[in-house]
Amino acid sequence: MDDLDRMLAGSLHDAAGRAPSPEGLLNAVRRRSDRYRRRRVAAQLSALAAVAALGIPAGIVLANRPAALPATATREVVRLTAGFQPPAFPYTLPPTGGMKAPTVTLRDGDLVALFEATDQRDHADTTVTVTSGKPAFATAAAETPVQVRGRNGLLRTVDVRPAAQLTLYWQESGRWIQLATDDTYTPQEVVALADALSAASIAVPPPFRLDYSPAGMVADTISPSTMSFRPAGASPGSAAFSVVLRKPRPLTGVDRTIAGHDARLTRDAGVVRLAVDVTDWEATLEITVGAGLTISDDDLVRFAAGVHILNRSDPE
Repeated sequence: MDDLDRMLAGSLHDAAGRAPSPEGLLNAVRRRSDRYRRRRVAAQLSALAAVAALGIPAGIVLANRPAALPATATREVVRLTAGFQPPAFPYTLPPTGGMKAPTVTLRDGDLVALFEATDQRDHADTTVTVTSGKPAFATAAAETPVQVRGRNGLLRTVDVRPAAQLTLYWQESGRWIQLATDDTYTPQEVVALADALSAASIAVPPPFRLDYSPAGMVADTISPSTMSFRPAGASPGSAAFSVVLRKPRPLTGVDRTIAGHDARLTRDAGVVRLAVDVTDWEATLEITVGAGLTISDDDLVRFAAGVHILNRSDPE
């Protein structure tokens, strides 16, 4: 061992001799922690004493502490899938010379078929509606129990002018069916119309042909101006993704072009909107993705570029 080594060893030996024992070190840490805690308590008591001197209840001070920030709600990301298969109306009436073929729509999850009368003397417009839940009615009516298609049904009569309104409803195959018409028909003839319904599969005609549709969603409304979708587990009528053809609206702040048309994309309060000025149809196409959902700009533009307006559409 040379002189440098001996000096280093001596220094380490002296430092070890001056170091506190483990028990002494732990006690020192505890004493310092207690001093800090006493200082914090004293400071809090001093502050409350000052507040009391000003006549402010201490509870108000404590209640007005900054609250923890709420957790940010997560939003489901909309993905696109190729194409769209419209739903189908499951019944039809026998063809007759006094009625047109049915016009089928989807309204807030309810399938509706209108059989329009062409012979107003012997026939009346008749609407058949298929719903997942028991129908609710806004107007009071006299209700008469009847047998329809081998099941218990109720025939509602609303006495209004120029014609009383008759609605027969019943449950069948896990769904509710309503047949509504007027007193051109007798109650027995209304039941006979219901008995004449036969199984069918009449596709609801959409106003647009879609190259893409929102994955995991079901159609909620299909009308001459609108196609809307809701999450598969959501209640009917709670559409969150909609495509609407509207009469032309001024489009300001154009920020992109889609399929040769001026467009503007906005995000506000969790709602995403894309408006497209479809000049060759003299209309505005508006796509809305509601709160609780989100979609990337690229996917929204891709969806809009794949919306093809059909001749049967009618702007609202």
